[in-house]
Amino acid sequence: MSTAEILEKAHERAKAAGKRHAGDMTPAEAHALLREHPDAVLVDVRSHPELDFVGMVEGGKHIPWQNYPGMTPNPDFDQQIKKEVTPDNFLLLLCRTGGRSLAAAEHLASLGYHHCYNILGGFEGKQDHQGQRGKVEGWKASGLPWKHK
Repeated sequence: MSTAEILEKAHERAKAAGKRHAGDMTPAEAHALLREHPDAVLVDVRSHPELDFVGMVEGGKHIPWQNYPGMTPNPDFDQQIKKEVTPDNFLLLLCRTGGRSLAAAEHLASLGYHHCYNILGGFEGKQDHQGQRGKVEGWKASGLPWKHK
């Protein structure tokens, strides 16, 4: 699938959901975009313990949307993102299941970042019938590269 096709599908998904960020992409689409575009940046918005205990995508930038414990909003998020990326970068936002990364994408769109994409299913995705994550959807379940910190 070409970059144009990936971006169009992602945009259609977000538009259908009434969202203002650039789009929602599957993990495979995000991985393809990262390989094809050196200006694309994966921004992992999970908390520090999540990366430590669950794993991470190598090469991604870590900027928590919420701080652990308590999952309170990160008051430095805007400043931290400005240090790492520009509004012209493709920003591919990732969290555990896709909720926080969606909120971050919507927030960044409101700040003028026009290329913010949420990665559907996040890193681990929803729980399976046994209550375990990482098997049903998301980056890990898609068989994409990741590592433990």
